[in-house]
Amino acid sequence: MSQLFSLSFWFSLQTTGLSATFEHVFFFLFAIVIILGSISRIMARNKKDDRFMVKVYKYLGQMCMTMGVTGLVWFFLAYEQIYFFGARFWFLAWVLGLIVWSAWIVWYAKVRIPELKDQGVAKVETNKYIPKSKRK
Repeated sequence: MSQLFSLSFWFSLQTTGLSATFEHVFFFLFAIVIILGSISRIMARNKKDDRFMVKVYKYLGQMCMTMGVTGLVWFFLAYEQIYFFGARFWFLAWVLGLIVWSAWIVWYAKVRIPELKDQGVAKVETNKYIPKSKRK
């Protein structure tokens, strides 16, 4: 357990085989991420009333699908013990990418969407005073 906090454990280029338990855990983790991405894309397709939430679901689905496939590729390379590409630091890079991408989606949902909604309301308010073209 103490070697989990060792830099030499995470940044060693020599790959070691995964135990059977971790093989199953990683495979199911990445498969679940892909399934969540598919569910998110289906929800985006079926939710037509709020265009901003549709965009959030699309971003979430794109993140889950990309990270799931990337994780499965890393899992395959680690399983086959490929020298550089199966190294453990790629998993750390995957986790870091997942955290950054998730934080961006949360920022978009909590900060950017209210700004866009306020801009839409302000645009409607100003457009009601702008004369319309006469149609013949």
